[in-house]
Amino acid sequence: MKKFSLLFASVILGLALSTCLNLKKTDQAWDAPPYFALERSTQVEGTKIVYLECGLDNPEAIVFIHGLSGNVLNWWDQFEDFRDDYHVLMADLPGHGKSDKPENFDYSVPSFAKVIIGVMDQAGIQKAVIVGNSLGGAIAGYIAINYPERVEKLVLSDSAGIKISSALKAVAPVATPDLIRLSGVTSERQYPGTDEKSRVRADFSASYRNTSEELPYLKAIDKSLAAIARFDFTDDLAKISAPTLIIWGNDDKTVPFKVHQTFVKNIPDNKLYVVDKGGHTPNMTTPKEFNCALEKFLKNEDLEPCHKIIAEVAKK
Repeated sequence: MKKFSLLFASVILGLALSTCLNLKKTDQAWDAPPYFALERSTQVEGTKIVYLECGLDNPEAIVFIHGLSGNVLNWWDQFEDFRDDYHVLMADLPGHGKSDKPENFDYSVPSFAKVIIGVMDQAGIQKAVIVGNSLGGAIAGYIAINYPERVEKLVLSDSAGIKISSALKAVAPVATPDLIRLSGVTSERQYPGTDEKSRVRADFSASYRNTSEELPYLKAIDKSLAAIARFDFTDDLAKISAPTLIIWGNDDKTVPFKVHQTFVKNIPDNKLYVVDKGGHTPNMTTPKEFNCALEKFLKNEDLEPCHKIIAEVAKK
């Protein structure tokens, strides 16, 4: 997920210069790069949803939910690490990745949650560990509050959904698809890393550029941004009954580290795991440590040894 800070800067610059890109529809077909696993699709709420699934014979399930402007590629490392022991499911949210991007869809947290539940139903998953990052965290938390019978355990990573920053509140009403394009969501800047997976993610983001899929995608991101800017479930966090792991990068500039305190204070049964220099997406930035914490949480083991992962990786 592209950092909101860059979006803020792009919007402010665009407004200051009174710039209008006049983004127009094009007939250039979108040649979407393949994902790393077999792609499946289903219809939920009249919308085609593309998802990845593996480990269907495993009795326990994990559902991963990506953030704003993300897609299933965000969970690539988790797919690989948990597929042997769990029934793993991850979907492109409406308006994202390869899922449909209808202009009339309600790009709100409750609507996204309903879609995830629908995909779970199609996959035959009655109850699962629900893992969400950023916007995906807000969706995961909403599911835990409103569909508690579907949640075995909950994992919130750098989650959106509470007391948004004044900057986001100011920017969201004036953001447009043109200005969101400036933030880099349809360019390689979305994923600046140099490793192979970051390059694949960057290529996927750039694949939208100047195609028939770009404008619907940007409109969907614009509407999703406006919806999450209005969303706040702070008062409902106490209703979460599932054991919860809260994971946060201590240098997160998108949803500041201090925000985790609200989740820790209000969710009854929770554990906190802080990722040093994990950024806003520790599932991608430090996947080995993220996966270690997730695995130990699922097994009810001590999380502390996972902090040694960074030191061990650095020695190699």
